[in-house]
Formats: sequence, structure tokens, C-alpha cells
Amino acid sequence: MKKKGCFSWLVTIALIILLVIGGILGYAYFKVKGTADSIHSPIAGREKSDLRDKGVDVKNKDAISVALFGVDANAKRLSEGDHGRTDTILLLSINPNNKKTVMISIPRDTYSEIVGHNSREKIAHAYAYGGAKMAVNSVEKLMNVPIDYYAAINMDGMQELIDTVGGVDVVSNATFTAQGESFVKGQKVHLDGKKALVFIRSRKEEGAGDDFGRQERQQIVIQGLAHKLLSAESVTKFDGILKATSKNVITDMTFSDLTSLQSGYSKTLNNVEKYQLEGTGKIKDDGLWYFLADENKKQQISDVYKENLK
Repeated sequence: MKKKGCFSWLVTIALIILLVIGGILGYAYFKVKGTADSIHSPIAGREKSDLRDKGVDVKNKDAISVALFGVDANAKRLSEGDHGRTDTILLLSINPNNKKTVMISIPRDTYSEIVGHNSREKIAHAYAYGGAKMAVNSVEKLMNVPIDYYAAINMDGMQELIDTVGGVDVVSNATFTAQGESFVKGQKVHLDGKKALVFIRSRKEEGAGDDFGRQERQQIVIQGLAHKLLSAESVTKFDGILKATSKNVITDMTFSDLTSLQSGYSKTLNNVEKYQLEGTGKIKDDGLWYFLADENKKQQISDVYKENLK
């Protein structure tokens, strides 16, 4: 499935964070660099993808592949070594030469080999078992595409960022009630951080629209958050934004990588092609439900993704 021009929640939040870290305020250089250094978490022993002949260099504006993970852990659990599972997994092929980004959404319940764990189960478990290294290797194996960088944000980060900017205004895509909060399709609503998480996490409630409805709500909320973060009023909340970022985001990109990405790749955001894996659901012998990707369609999407890396 292909959609153009609409960012999923993790794509937008990651790219907005990169813009912030890249230096939206010149006078705050050292604060920004300090935040970038604090969230830098490279994968041990990994200099490049095994599917690359050589490493990439964002300073040279090479086309890059980035894995983005939305983690269902909070700051306390992460500090105690609990990686958490990935609620959302996205791949971005970002090419500054043709000014185009290709994005693939991977359902968290996708049946996959967990590289390094000697098992086949839900792809979301890879991050829980082995952090970014196992998650990156498993997604590479599933999609047969290289991954050059990763970024991860936990849901505490989402809530804190929204509260830091004073909440967001959105228009609901569905009529449903969840955790005592009611939403009406087509009706504008103001969301604080807590209410926003209810809005973007709901999927099984009547009218919520299952995973596809949830993914659309994630897009809606982050578009609202992106607007707030890039507005003039966010300047007065710069310290709070950096604080929320430093506690809730990790990436293997260095400060230099981030600033190069911000300056050389931003125009790719104007041309985004979005794809979702297609397939069927099935309860396997272990009694669990899995998403089984259609292999032919998955290959077609992978080919489009890799073509954008050339």
C-alpha cells in the first residue's frame, strides 16, 4: 500500500528532533551539542551494514537508510536496562540527490526471524531481546535492505514533548471512546500529553479503526506537534524540548551527522512516498496471532526502497 505526502508519527518526531538538535538556535550551540552527545548510542562493533559495500557519509550527501523505532518503555524502565518492545517500526530511504524519501511501515506483529536470538516470532520482540543491534539486524533480514542509522523514542518522550509545547490541536479521524476520553470524527480537540497517548494508542475500541486508524491518528498528532515545535513560540520552550529529547531519545548518529542531515537532507521531506506491508493474519501453533507479510509484495516494496538509495 502506498500513500504520498503524509508522515507517520515516528518519522515526523524523529526528523523534528533532528532539526532541533541540528541547531535551530545559534546561541544554544553548546546546549544542543550536549544533548546530541547524551543521546548518542552507537551499536557496538557495527561500522556499516553488512548489505553495504562501504559505509555512507552524510557530509557527502549520500543516500541513507534509517530505522526508526517507537518503544513502549518509559524512561525509568530504560534506565534499568529494559529495552521495551517496539510499538512502531519504520524504515526511511532518504536521498538528497533526487530529493525523495521512501518510507516503509512494518507492523509490530510481523512474523520474522529474530537475528541473534535463534527464533521466529513478532518483529517487535527483537528490540526487547537485544536492543537496537538485534532490532536493526532483524529488520534488515526481514526486508533485505541495508540500515545505516537508527533512532528510537519511548512513549514518555512523546507525552513530555507534547506537554512541553502546551499540547496540540487535532481533528479526530474517528468516533470512539477510550479510557474515559471521547473523540468525534471531524471534531477539533485539544490534547495534552496524556490524552494524546490515549488518542494515538487506541485501536481495538469500537469505531477506532484497528491498526490503520491508529496509524492515521499517530500521523495527525505528530503533524500537530511538528507545527508547535517549528513555531516561533517554541523558542521560549527550547530548554524543555532539549530536556525531553535527552531523556527519551537515542540514536547512533553523531552531532556532526545530525547537523549534516538537517542542512543537506531537509528538502527530501517535500517528497515522501509511504508504503505499508500487506499480508494476512494467522494464529500459529504457539497460539499467538501474527501478521504474515505477502512475500511478493514485500519484495516489490524492498526494490523501490533500495532503488531510492542509488
